[in-house]
Amino acid sequence: MAPNRASSPAARERKASEETEQKLQDADAKDKQAGSSEKFVAPPRPAGLRGSVVTLYIALLASVALFAFLGEQMVHPVPEGKFEKKDGTLVDLSEYDPSDLGPFPKCHPHFEEHEFVAENGTRIWRKNSQAPSGGPYPVGHPENPEWIAKSNEEARKENEENRFRWAGLQPNLHLLALATLCVYLGSKHSVWIFTEPAETREAAQLLQKEDAYWFPVMGSCVLFGLFLVLKYLGTDFVKTALTAGILFMCMFGVGTNLDQLIAVVRYKPMKPLFSIPFFDQTMNLMELLGMCIGAAMAYGFMMSKNWIINNLFGVSFCLVGIKMISLSSYKTGAIMLVGLFFYDVFWVFGSKSVFGSNVMVSVAKGVEAPIKLMFPRALGGCGKLAHSMLGLGDIVVPGIFIAFLAKWDAVKIGEGKSKSFVYLNTTMVAYVLSLITTVSIMLFFNAAQPALLYIVPYVLVASLAVAVCRGELKELWNYFISEEDESGTTTDEKNAENKNK
Repeated sequence: MAPNRASSPAARERKASEETEQKLQDADAKDKQAGSSEKFVAPPRPAGLRGSVVTLYIALLASVALFAFLGEQMVHPVPEGKFEKKDGTLVDLSEYDPSDLGPFPKCHPHFEEHEFVAENGTRIWRKNSQAPSGGPYPVGHPENPEWIAKSNEEARKENEENRFRWAGLQPNLHLLALATLCVYLGSKHSVWIFTEPAETREAAQLLQKEDAYWFPVMGSCVLFGLFLVLKYLGTDFVKTALTAGILFMCMFGVGTNLDQLIAVVRYKPMKPLFSIPFFDQTMNLMELLGMCIGAAMAYGFMMSKNWIINNLFGVSFCLVGIKMISLSSYKTGAIMLVGLFFYDVFWVFGSKSVFGSNVMVSVAKGVEAPIKLMFPRALGGCGKLAHSMLGLGDIVVPGIFIAFLAKWDAVKIGEGKSKSFVYLNTTMVAYVLSLITTVSIMLFFNAAQPALLYIVPYVLVASLAVAVCRGELKELWNYFISEEDESGTTTDEKNAENKNK
């Protein structure tokens, strides 16, 4: 009997602990049930939001038009069979010297080729892609060490000379204007959608914490897959198919943006005309009109690869991404940014040592589709514009995070605890500073930079600093947007609607 008396207090303690745990679980279940039964009420729409959104759309379109005009002013004809050097002098293509002028340009018969001396002394032309991955790289190859050293030195001198001249400022101002306006407009418009009444609110794609963990993995798979396709299957047919697929998606983006802009102007969304089977998607007049405009733009791009059309599609894609992809919490956004920080650094700085090429730059230059914004910086020797580039991910990824902060601002304004978009405005300043930092370092080293390396620390530190100063860090960290908050409909209600259909 002694063992039983000794063990009974432990047994009673275990039983009491189990009962306490069960009570806590029951209480938690009741709270969840109560929360699910309450309808989400959108925060009041901040005063002046409609005018701000419309003004930003006008400013963005004006910026696109202005810089398109300025970019085209750089273009002047170069006589056929000639190459224009940077000092303006013309040389015959037959006299083109790759040791002095670099790899053969597009207008040269031996573009993407170099002269190779065989073992028997015969000189033959060989594709640059056929050179050994580790070298040596002969004259005319883009990775010829003598040419790289010479071009880097020339670029540094040119950047120093043009630092405060319009020729050097124009592409950088172009980049800052489009990227900043895209993020700011997309964030403000996402607040408009978030504060829409439940009956008319357009559901956004909600990213959970698990999705954020997978972002860098999925992005790496897509990027490396494109790199392999371009390297081993990079025929004209494959490149055209890739371009067509991306343009097809861009067509829908133009339709979505036009529809959402008109909804802001009218202060109510358009009525749907019909639904698309299997996709649970409706179409209205503005979406159809926008898709027709997008189709005409896509045809023009396929025929010309025009940089202005590229930027129009790129801006449209960025706006759709920022407006229609939402974060569930600040924590989710932080995980996404940190993961993509390492993704960007590896694929720009580390991929060459592993795969023999800068994967990010190779894909950006190899895919002739609106996957980046292009900023004219000079006229090439063949009479075609040379561009700086910014990947759309460097706009959309921070834009999604900043849009979440804008929604948090709207909640605080609705509660009467804030009078302005303090998180949005502060983080936008940080975003602009991060872009300036990126461009400055790129010009100093004359090398591509992973923009997220600078963007992520700036926006994370800025947002945390505002939260700490306002005493809202814990509240911001725990704030959660559920699927119902974005769509206005609970999961059970959606299931019931589907059954009724």
